[in-house]
Amino acid sequence: MNGLKILKTSGINLVKGGAAAVAALAGMMLGGLVTSALNLPTMTMPDYMNISTLMPLMFVSEMVMAIVLGECFQRLYRSFWLRLLWLWLCHYLLYSAINTLDAFLFTTYTNLATNFVMNLFPALFVAAAVALLWRPAAGSIAEQPGLAGYLAARQPRDWAWRFAAAWLCYPVIYYLAGRVVAIFTLSYYQDPSHSLGLTLNVTLGGLMAMQVLRGALFLLAVLPIIVAWRGGQRNLWLVLGSIIFVQIAIVTVVQAYWMPFLAVRVPHGLELLADSFAQAGVYAWLLAKEEASSKKEEARRAEAVRATSRA
Repeated sequence: MNGLKILKTSGINLVKGGAAAVAALAGMMLGGLVTSALNLPTMTMPDYMNISTLMPLMFVSEMVMAIVLGECFQRLYRSFWLRLLWLWLCHYLLYSAINTLDAFLFTTYTNLATNFVMNLFPALFVAAAVALLWRPAAGSIAEQPGLAGYLAARQPRDWAWRFAAAWLCYPVIYYLAGRVVAIFTLSYYQDPSHSLGLTLNVTLGGLMAMQVLRGALFLLAVLPIIVAWRGGQRNLWLVLGSIIFVQIAIVTVVQAYWMPFLAVRVPHGLELLADSFAQAGVYAWLLAKEEASSKKEEARRAEAVRATSRA
């Protein structure tokens, strides 16, 4: 019975993920029309990048990201419009903005800044589809304390060092993981004869300054989840790690088909896996609500759901 339930749920999620991927394509078309109307320059496709090969990979990527986002965000038990807004922020920052900033440093692509405008629309369309298709359980949405209630749990001075540490942990994690992965991948960035579109024309100071900026965007992207979370720290860590990893790594691991799989994509995938769950662990440790408070709220919500079911 459990096996049949898993198969049914998986099939439904695949259909939902496909619908979200179609929404992403519609958003891409609208984004292209907007950037064209604004006369923004478009990125020139390199010779090694084939759009007919890339588009199916992007479609599958959108399906996977939608399923992960849907399964995670429906546990926040908030209204449709609030989840849509949070999903838009999360998906746009992690999948588009942060990856684009990384591309500025390590690729030879041109006119990347246009992505900041164009990708607003597919991110919005995906957010709307996910918020609509993955809804919290009936009766589970109740009045809950927002940001003010979350911040009231600790003193301002306590929050100050916690947020600072959560923000600045990312450059440290990035640097340490990058030192390890460079053992395997550095030559592909230094030798242009590989023709992969990779480069390493950046100073260490410039690299770390960019990671400070990206660290702030990472924290901003997941902060609504942390504030709204009503479960334990371990589950929060798993949710945050999954949300970060799938949206950051999917570009390199799945979409960059022209890069050597074992020599570049797998090492970077493992690096991003370590990055994602390490920073998620720091976020959950420093910023999650106290365990006792979370368990009480979880119990109250479960009782509300049971009461609604009995009614």
